[in-house]
Amino acid sequence: MMSRRVLVVEDDAVSRQLLKRIVEIEGHVAETASGYHEAVTLIDREPYDLILLDLTLGDGDGLTLCRRIRAQHQTPIMIVTSRGASADVVTGLELGADDYVVKPFNIDVLTARIRAQLRRAPEARRGEVADQIRIGSLVIDSGIRDAIVEGTPARLTNKEFELLMLLAQRQGRAMAKEAILKHLFEGEVRSEKILAVYIRRLRQKIEPDPDNPTHLHTVRGFGYRLGPSADSQEPRAPKS
Repeated sequence: MMSRRVLVVEDDAVSRQLLKRIVEIEGHVAETASGYHEAVTLIDREPYDLILLDLTLGDGDGLTLCRRIRAQHQTPIMIVTSRGASADVVTGLELGADDYVVKPFNIDVLTARIRAQLRRAPEARRGEVADQIRIGSLVIDSGIRDAIVEGTPARLTNKEFELLMLLAQRQGRAMAKEAILKHLFEGEVRSEKILAVYIRRLRQKIEPDPDNPTHLHTVRGFGYRLGPSADSQEPRAPKS
């Protein structure tokens, strides 16, 4: 499964970080919102493949947010909440939620249910995803599964393209090595050395100077990031 974009809407910081981590371990991009209004701003700004939604939000009601999302988007919604009363479950599903998970949850079960929803995500976002992603002079074209550098095709292999697209879908933000490995080499022998080889090969194809990259950056002690340099300095790894 390709990397997907998931929004976690949860007011409790511990639960929010746990859900974010579960999504990222699966190799997907996880963004978070701590309340109703922040979630609305993010959802109106860009499409997501799945929304994990708590019902108890400090500045609004999750059921109201569920109704608002469904009125405007086809994005799958999975309610993850401690509110397990039958009335809440029924209401949530009637308002358009695709699944309802009650806390405390089993992580393996939740992960399986997230996978199930994301398998449907391409259909939900059909027509909303652009064929091209532009990062400065670099163009990533999913239609031809290649990158265009200064007007010239980079001639990426399938694995190189998957790695580039994985990072491009969360451009500007770092992705952990373990999450990259899990996505790219599922069922295969995985090691950071192999990943480093692919990073090097990719830089040789998309960077004017592979030894001084302007697109594909190393985040020391964490992973990699695709995007412009920030004041020519590498960003620090996000706190776990």
